[in-house]
Amino acid sequence: MRLSGAELEGHVAAVVELLERYGWTLGEDSEPDLGASPSGARWYDLPIALSEYPRPRPTVAVSEVWIPVADGAFERSDYRYELLDPERNVRRAWHRHDSEWFARRFDVLVHEHCEGPIGEAACDHYAGFPVRDAFAGVELVMGAWVDPPDPDCDARTCLEALC
Repeated sequence: MRLSGAELEGHVAAVVELLERYGWTLGEDSEPDLGASPSGARWYDLPIALSEYPRPRPTVAVSEVWIPVADGAFERSDYRYELLDPERNVRRAWHRHDSEWFARRFDVLVHEHCEGPIGEAACDHYAGFPVRDAFAGVELVMGAWVDPPDPDCDARTCLEALC
């Protein structure tokens, strides 16, 4: 996916709008703004919670990093779509980051996390498929949240076990 700077700003607003349709809102002190690095990369990090939900509230994190490419456009290079549900004691996440390290170590760029209970993972990184965009990432997170049974982490392929 390639976006201009203006399209990238619209992209962030559209992701926030999708989350709000599900009843999720940005944290109290959060703004859906794009940050910029000296290298020209753009990024955003949306910490999100359910506004009308008793504590402990589940939280969602949606983060992306976009790097500059030709003609002033940007391409997504890293992402994090993550659910932390303290009530069910479950964490699910879909990540792409530290691409060079993951390519060298596991010969992949993307991975998943699966914890139940939170903080106790049988494997640090599970094999995953690339997530097409933030909208698909939000759909994955929402599916993990509304799916009543706990995730079957043992049914996933552990990347460490493949090395």
